[in-house]
Amino acid sequence: MFLERLLAIIIIGGGYFIWSAIFKKYPFGKEYKQKPILAWLIGFLVIFGQLAYIYLVFARLFEYGDSIPIIFLVIGIVFTALLFLMIIRRRRG
Repeated sequence: MFLERLLAIIIIGGGYFIWSAIFKKYPFGKEYKQKPILAWLIGFLVIFGQLAYIYLVFARLFEYGDSIPIIFLVIGIVFTALLFLMIIRRRRG
């Protein structure tokens, strides 16, 4: 049980720091002589891996059957979290 929780913290938290560092160093709006496509690809793969892991966690927690597909639940949770983060950022600055 402890290892599963530690794995979740490493995947979600560590992955955030990885793609955050990549996109801070190589933002999309900046002009480059040679585009850092490999760095962007790694960043998007990390994001995709995090979303897939979050989906697996919620799929194990909530099994509704055929009445409510799990993808709608995940989209709802992600949407709610994004709204919450936008409210927090607006209040800070």
